[in-house]
Amino acid sequence: MEEIQWLVLSMKELLDTLNQPVTMVDRSGHFVYYNRASARMDGVDPANILGRHILDVSPWLKTEDSTLLRCLSQHSRFVDHYQAYHGSDGRQLHYLHSAMPLFGRSGDVIGAIEIGRTVDNQPSDNNDPSPVPDIVGHDARLRLQIDAIDIYGHSELPVLIYGETGTGKELFARRAHAKSPRARAPMLCLNCAAIPENLLESTLFGTTRGAFTGAENKKGLFALADGGTLFLDEINSMPIALQSKLLRVLQDGSFQPLGSQQPLRANVRLIAALNQRPLDAIAAGRLREDLYYRLNVGYIFIPPLRERRGDIALLARRFVDKHAASLNPAVTTLSDAAIATLEAQAWPGNVRELENVIRRSLLLDKSGSTLDAIALMHDSASAAVAALPPDTAPAGSGPLKARLAAQERHIISQVLAANGNRLAATARELGLPRTTLISRMARLGLADI
Repeated sequence: MEEIQWLVLSMKELLDTLNQPVTMVDRSGHFVYYNRASARMDGVDPANILGRHILDVSPWLKTEDSTLLRCLSQHSRFVDHYQAYHGSDGRQLHYLHSAMPLFGRSGDVIGAIEIGRTVDNQPSDNNDPSPVPDIVGHDARLRLQIDAIDIYGHSELPVLIYGETGTGKELFARRAHAKSPRARAPMLCLNCAAIPENLLESTLFGTTRGAFTGAENKKGLFALADGGTLFLDEINSMPIALQSKLLRVLQDGSFQPLGSQQPLRANVRLIAALNQRPLDAIAAGRLREDLYYRLNVGYIFIPPLRERRGDIALLARRFVDKHAASLNPAVTTLSDAAIATLEAQAWPGNVRELENVIRRSLLLDKSGSTLDAIALMHDSASAAVAALPPDTAPAGSGPLKARLAAQERHIISQVLAANGNRLAATARELGLPRTTLISRMARLGLADI
């Protein structure tokens, strides 16, 4: 007996009692189950439907408009998909249905199920899908990653995003959500490094009354994001013990609120990000290897701004357009000298740092319609690169990437020495998260200092 037939036999008695229409198809799109509620709504005999293809039963339906067929081909999930549906008496029904693929023991799709309900009126546009964020850049490597996130976005797969601080990891995550079948549902974001370790578990999974002194029944992010997407940034800052509980959610879709003995189901698409190379994080004991392999289905690497210098002028002009009206309405463009100054920086804070420099420059500029003077952040490593005297700058030849690495190594070494090799103080002075400094030092061969 095929798995889909076994599944139908196991669930038929229960599904037949529902007043909601329920249908199931096999992997080829032929109906294998059609409950009585569906038959009543359509005015048909279920026996005349079973074994027939979706497009045979509904010849007016296009393949791309069938949620069941899209579940089979795209492995997508649909929640409250609206359709104007004509019932057996000819009346127009406002119909909301949810559909999802069914997976067998091997992990392959064996079919799909759809559950619907009628509502009194067409849903309003208040729950319009999330707008798709625009990611600016012409760099070929960046465009490949944008194409990849668009592909991953249409699936239910978890996604792991790696990028340095300020590269736009949350922007990529929001684009994936906006492209997904969950776009009408909420997307919640959490920076794991911003929450104290003793509060992170309750923030994610919720609490029950009496779990600890003062604890009340409170939903966590997995419950609040039900039907939508949860984005966990800097997951390499999450305690290893808590990562094991996250692994369970990915494995079987269940979690337990703090203090509860009753597991709950999580209907959430998970996107995680880290600002350290995944394998470096594993080697440093900051990321569970098994969690990495669970998350690393859709993988995105966002190249740092210093490696795509052709995008600096494009981004800078975009930020002038974005902020000039509120900060300095007289400015309409950037001078060539300003662009050259921007392109000479190392940008350790990446796109976020560039945007802040443009905002600061607009605020301080008095030159008129053309922004000419760039107000660099004097406490940043970018400014430190520009300020290196010629006799102290590392000599070198070869590709620009190698020269920039030599300069970066020189700056970090100097600041480390000035701070007595204290990483926290060095990270503060350079304007970097401590984890980013550690990974950057490892990449530059400074890990043993």
